[in-house]
Amino acid sequence: MLEAAASLLANEGWQPQLLERTATAAACSVKTARVFFQRDEDIVLAMYSRFAVGLEDKVLELPDGSLSDRFLAAMSAKLELAAPYRDALASLLATMLDPRHELGVLHPQTEFIRDRVQGVFNAVAAGAAARPSGLGVEQLGRLLYGLHLMLALTWCQDRSEGQQATTAAMKMAGDMLSAATSMMFPLSPARRFAQRLDGIAGLLTCEPDDRNVTEAAEAILRKLYRHRRLFPSAGRCAANPCERCFTLHLPRVKYFVRTGLPLHFVLPAFPAKSPSRRKTLGTLPDQAEGQALEFLQATCNELQGLHPAGVRLTICSDGHVFSDLVGVTDADVTAYGMGIDRIIARSGLHSLDTFSMSDLYDGLNLNGIREHLDQQYSESLEAVEHRVTTFEHDRALFNGIHRFLFEEFADIDVSQSRTQIRKQCKPRAVQVIRRSDAWGRLLADCFPTALRLSIHPQHPHSPKIGILLGETTDVWLTPWHGAAVKTADGWRLMKRHDAEELGATVVNLDDRPAYLDLTGVDSPGREGQS
Repeated sequence: MLEAAASLLANEGWQPQLLERTATAAACSVKTARVFFQRDEDIVLAMYSRFAVGLEDKVLELPDGSLSDRFLAAMSAKLELAAPYRDALASLLATMLDPRHELGVLHPQTEFIRDRVQGVFNAVAAGAAARPSGLGVEQLGRLLYGLHLMLALTWCQDRSEGQQATTAAMKMAGDMLSAATSMMFPLSPARRFAQRLDGIAGLLTCEPDDRNVTEAAEAILRKLYRHRRLFPSAGRCAANPCERCFTLHLPRVKYFVRTGLPLHFVLPAFPAKSPSRRKTLGTLPDQAEGQALEFLQATCNELQGLHPAGVRLTICSDGHVFSDLVGVTDADVTAYGMGIDRIIARSGLHSLDTFSMSDLYDGLNLNGIREHLDQQYSESLEAVEHRVTTFEHDRALFNGIHRFLFEEFADIDVSQSRTQIRKQCKPRAVQVIRRSDAWGRLLADCFPTALRLSIHPQHPHSPKIGILLGETTDVWLTPWHGAAVKTADGWRLMKRHDAEELGATVVNLDDRPAYLDLTGVDSPGREGQS
């Protein structure tokens, strides 16, 4: 739908009945189209949102160093993301510049998208080696956001050969930022000048916030961060989140606080049980999933105490997304998903709901859905491999996924040597990351205002917030790769063989294994995270 709409806008401009014409061009019924878009404007808002999410995903790739270098890198990333839609955006220019039109870049209807992009430019400012005198991170972020709008306008209209006008404008913007950072003004005049600039930018680009909104949003994030799943390299941010931990997410949480809408999270998770019975007790959800889901509900309850409008967490099962890569059958994925739904209903976990790939597609089998996902949302393998070898956080993710794939296949494939299996799992790990990222992009299209959670450990300044699901000694361990263990001190998550080596015994419920009991054995060390 979005690709078809971009083509129509590029060729015909903003015309009535865009939704109906787009559905026809996309070979989609209008009835199905209205599942995703209620009005013509919704299609364009979805396009704006796609750029915002794509830019957010580039934050950890921004260079260390000067404000100028970081801003220009973010700006280049934005233009690269928008390049396939340039003619469509040019046709919308009059609409985008009209503050009375709901598709205007400064209209209240586009506020949630501005908040997302504002967070990116806050991160640009927060990570800079130096900032202009008298400007805080949010003030500078607003100014950078305004500067980015002017450059985007220039780019959209630039018909010079090789877009030389845009290149010159970018260079001039970089020079201005370098000069502003290096100039030394007396503090009082600098502060007054900065406040006047921020007064202009703030009034144009964002809703005015009182201190109560900011404090409420910060309290929500601090409460959530108590349960963050972070890489071991997170350092002091693990115990005491720094300014940069808040820059991406704070504007978006403020949006929920300011509007009084329920806080919404999406969590790609709960795919299927590992086929390794050294780790797990069976193919269906058991006490490990039950404990994790209750932990997520308890986290939502904590946040609702700070945000009475409510909290909603959508679990987006990614089992069918990469079941063909991890040695799990689609039938087992489907049965596992039904089991998760039963636990949520039986336990009355009212803040949790579920969503899966099969909810989105009619008339395609699961292999066809995966093929469509690869075609429409996946990066090239070369691009993923480049990220894995270039950026520390991507390399850490690859190492973690490669490790658990190796463990899985070493347990279930005894016909090959461990060296052979390890070698075969490297390209599989890249494919899992590629497919998982594609699923994340699709979810961002489906849930554009939601904050993104992850069950993988994350960098503390990541656009996704890693979330723990209970107590474990391994930051990578999840319920679908482990078993619930009952100890004298409470529940823990462990690999089955580790618990059994300590003397744990299997306990059955409803005629199948449910958890491991260690209550009659000395409790293992509590060095894990909770």
